[in-house]
Amino acid sequence: MSVKKKSYVEAMDLVRAVTIVSVVAVHSTWYTANGGGWVSSGAILSLMHFTREAFMALTGFVLTYSLYGKKLQWKSVWIKRYKLVLFPYMIWSAAYMLIFGTFAGVGAFFLMYGKNLLDGGAWFQLYYLLITMQFYLILPLFLVLMRVAKKHPWWVLGVAIVFQLGLMAYDQYGIGPHPGGLNLYTGEEVWTYTVYFVMGGIGALHWQPIRAWLSTHFRTVLTWTAVAAGIMLAEFFLQTYLGHNMAMGDAVLQPAMVPWSMMIIVLLSAIGVRYEARRQVKPHYGQLIKRIADLSFGIYLVHPMILEWWAWLLSKFYLYNPSYILDVITIALLVTLSMVAMGLIARTRISPWLIGRSAVRTIRSERTGTEVAAPRQL
Repeated sequence: MSVKKKSYVEAMDLVRAVTIVSVVAVHSTWYTANGGGWVSSGAILSLMHFTREAFMALTGFVLTYSLYGKKLQWKSVWIKRYKLVLFPYMIWSAAYMLIFGTFAGVGAFFLMYGKNLLDGGAWFQLYYLLITMQFYLILPLFLVLMRVAKKHPWWVLGVAIVFQLGLMAYDQYGIGPHPGGLNLYTGEEVWTYTVYFVMGGIGALHWQPIRAWLSTHFRTVLTWTAVAAGIMLAEFFLQTYLGHNMAMGDAVLQPAMVPWSMMIIVLLSAIGVRYEARRQVKPHYGQLIKRIADLSFGIYLVHPMILEWWAWLLSKFYLYNPSYILDVITIALLVTLSMVAMGLIARTRISPWLIGRSAVRTIRSERTGTEVAAPRQL
């Protein structure tokens, strides 16, 4: 008996688009708004650091939604999934090393290249691809867990939350990552984001009732998101002024980030449900959001490269002066140039090797008025 094909969840396009723009904003703020020195920038960053958690939740959602309940040949699943991520990971890792690294000979390059492939160290954003590949490896076990979550979602989510809070407290306040300790490569290990994968998976399993609830309880979601934001900011200012450590205050991996990240993901999903409803009435509504979502993986890969060149250009002509105005300009510039670059690449035969997919099929389908869901990584 064939499994009925599930409808595409357009609400996740909005989550994906907002999250990738927020990723660009986080990295831009570090460069152009003194993210490591200004308290105001640190507070903003503490709220914007939900992005990696949101992408993990999206990964859990997409894979559970597309694979759960099917009779799977895991060799075929792994070949398909790794092809979409492994080659872009290898190519972009090499590109960042060759363009921005110091070349000390072929042997030294490949030695460092091999190390960077193992720990995601070629450039600061490439860890996500490494985590994604780790998640692909444990997908069979994750889907077994989702069988339990299908019947007992609150129990599974509750245990995941407790584990996540404990792990984040360990990293932030306890022994933390150190040689011989747990979570040595904190942030680069798949278990670091357990609750977000689980949250995404449970969301996929129960999407229809969740979507119905989100569409009628927007004010409730907004209220609890504001509470979570208050907790996040309170933690930031306490650690910044009482602990005299702003780096800990706006750290990505800490207990206060758990409720905040979970609630902002829920809020974006609620907004996404409204976006989806509007798209059903007006199919051409929100084309920019859809376009950003389509190219999100490529934007993620290329924007730090453009940011480096932009920062160099500003310094070269003595235009670098940290400010929020420059930050806004930089964010808009990076998103625009990244979309243009990835849009051009998506029209070439090498696009699957560089960004894991082609956008040509989606573009053509929009011209004919039909919706075709091309595979997305983010």
